[in-house]
Amino acid sequence: MAGRNDYIASIDIGTDKIAVLVAEKEDDDKLRIIGHNISPSDGVRKGSISAIGPLSQAISKALDQIDRSFKLEIGLVRVNLSDTHLTCIDGYGRQPITEVVTSDDVDKVLASASAIPTPTNKEKLHTIKKKFTIDEDSIVDDPEGMEAEVLESKVHIVTVSSVSVRNIESCLKKCDLMLEKNGIVLNPIANSEAMLTQEDKDGGVCLIDFGAGVTSYSVFLEEGIVRSGVIPMGGDDITWEVARAFDTSFEEAKRLKEDYGCAKSSAIIVEEFIEFEQAANKDSHYLSSLQLSEVIEEAYIDILSTLKNELRHPDNLEANVKSGFVLCGGGAQALGCEELVREFFTRRVKIGVVQRNRISGLETILMDYRYANAIGLLLHQEDLSKEDFIMSKGRSGNGVIGKIKEALVGNF
Repeated sequence: MAGRNDYIASIDIGTDKIAVLVAEKEDDDKLRIIGHNISPSDGVRKGSISAIGPLSQAISKALDQIDRSFKLEIGLVRVNLSDTHLTCIDGYGRQPITEVVTSDDVDKVLASASAIPTPTNKEKLHTIKKKFTIDEDSIVDDPEGMEAEVLESKVHIVTVSSVSVRNIESCLKKCDLMLEKNGIVLNPIANSEAMLTQEDKDGGVCLIDFGAGVTSYSVFLEEGIVRSGVIPMGGDDITWEVARAFDTSFEEAKRLKEDYGCAKSSAIIVEEFIEFEQAANKDSHYLSSLQLSEVIEEAYIDILSTLKNELRHPDNLEANVKSGFVLCGGGAQALGCEELVREFFTRRVKIGVVQRNRISGLETILMDYRYANAIGLLLHQEDLSKEDFIMSKGRSGNGVIGKIKEALVGNF
């Protein structure tokens, strides 16, 4: 690392895997990945922490592997969060202006927009600045220095369960880790940092992440982010549908789905018969690839139908997704998934790829869909400034980390 230690780390905590990335900031502010690891997850169900002990052990194993392979000891981290009980709301602020907009006016209108109370069992995870409006007419990114009579602003506020945040904090504490300031990032927001271009966002786009435990999404329009959500269905639910349909174990159903499955049954050109084991009867059994794909397709449609319902209510966002859909996550890699989503929504659809203008590293890592969310965590800057990159070396209490007071989380 050429003697530098100003590196940052991200931990993507998933239902079935933990992805860890370490990056350093180069002179042009671009990030370069210098360490990576993927390990099995434990203690996570439907994207949420169900057992702190097993998960902290799984994270510690991943970090130990990073240390052994790349000689990198991690202290400060960013992590993701999936919360099926999240809520999103836009805050609105209005500020009278004396001739020209000043930085103080901008601060006041944003503070006004952000002043929305939260329930006692929830807390603000993100307060994301959107575009400004000058004199109820002109929409601008930065109003400072412009002539105006009235300045208006919107902020996108994401609130999540306080229990979910405390569980992450407790888990990291058991691993001798500390969160960066504002270091917990909602899963779909992290993914959008890695996968979406500004052109995608301005045109109206929905990013869908098909995870193992949950399916998360975010919607962007020209004004900025307008909706985020987590649907409590994912790849494991599809696997269970296969297991129930053919009376087999989860492990056998997963093998069938991954080796022979297709998300769009009409894409099956040549039907083949597949040998498999049932749960109660170990004799050889056979199923057709068409039957298998019909079950898988129906399970995908259940997820997409739930998403369509969320997009249509209460404000029919589906009609505004004019640039279409971007897919990521393990479920998006299934044969026929892209075609199925395209047919279901009658919109343009593409598989997401990591944008390379802000990050570099091994091509095998940048191309691996399993690291996409961890890359998004590294790139997330919405609530972080350059000064938040705190230098660290080591998880030891005797190092820098042991001398830094515990960072506040979720204060915006």
